[in-house]
Amino acid sequence: MKTPTAPLTPKTILIPVDDSSQAEEAVRSIQALSPPERVLLLHTISIPQLAYPGTGISVGHDISGAAEMTLRKEGTRILEKATSLLPPECRQVSQHLENGIPASVILSMMKHESVDLIIMGSRGLGTIKEYLMGSVSHRVATHASCNVLLVKAPVVPFKNMLLLIEQPLDAGWTIEFLARKPFRDTHHVTVLHVIPFAQPLLPINVLLPDSWKKELQNGGARLTKDVADKLSILGYSVECIVETGAPSLVIQRQISRLQPQLVLMGTPDRSPLQRLTHGSVSHATIHHSPCSVLLIREPPSHALA
Repeated sequence: MKTPTAPLTPKTILIPVDDSSQAEEAVRSIQALSPPERVLLLHTISIPQLAYPGTGISVGHDISGAAEMTLRKEGTRILEKATSLLPPECRQVSQHLENGIPASVILSMMKHESVDLIIMGSRGLGTIKEYLMGSVSHRVATHASCNVLLVKAPVVPFKNMLLLIEQPLDAGWTIEFLARKPFRDTHHVTVLHVIPFAQPLLPINVLLPDSWKKELQNGGARLTKDVADKLSILGYSVECIVETGAPSLVIQRQISRLQPQLVLMGTPDRSPLQRLTHGSVSHATIHHSPCSVLLIREPPSHALA
């Protein structure tokens, strides 16, 4: 089956907004991207349903109705402010004020509006709070079927980017994505591939023959060089890093050393069970990275192959 031609830029971008500074930075970050065809601004409210013993139904409805009016008025103000922050190139902008659980509303709109990219601020609840209740951004990043940009720092041109490559499959998705020129300018890309020789509880490094380790290193070098060659043809300035160790620790060390404005990583569309058991590296990168993170999803044509 012939793969459909991908759009040169995201056709539809969804930006969930609230009254936080992180949400404002998410809206401003669109300035670093190629202009999309449509921008959907979404604000979600939760209408309280009051049911107190001894309180008349009409009283409960009055209180709930008053709360809804206040929340909708505030939501309209938030959406208008977000619209004012968009660059003039964004011509087709729509505002959406919805009632419901934020993550569920975001994912539902993503599906029904055929969204290509979700941009949202990441507040960072802290490890304990996130494990107990989960943040909206983390839930969306985990369950979204489209690309997700988590904005964690004030918007700047994404001139220095760190591209994480695990294997040829996700390397192909990221090359395909970058070939569409999703950013306004040409940028420097550092391609990082980590060979997990050692883990804290399973030091397999000592069990591998030197010939095997050398072959793994050579394979990593070939993989990153292939990615670098293809990105260079596309006009990107590229360098490669192949390192051994625990992937999450190596990634955080390189982020600290390189100080990128953006981390890019390919993430396959996993089943619910796989999301729970296999997302440690991407979760750690999202949680600990001080810079913005762009999750590049497996294109549907690849997932069905």
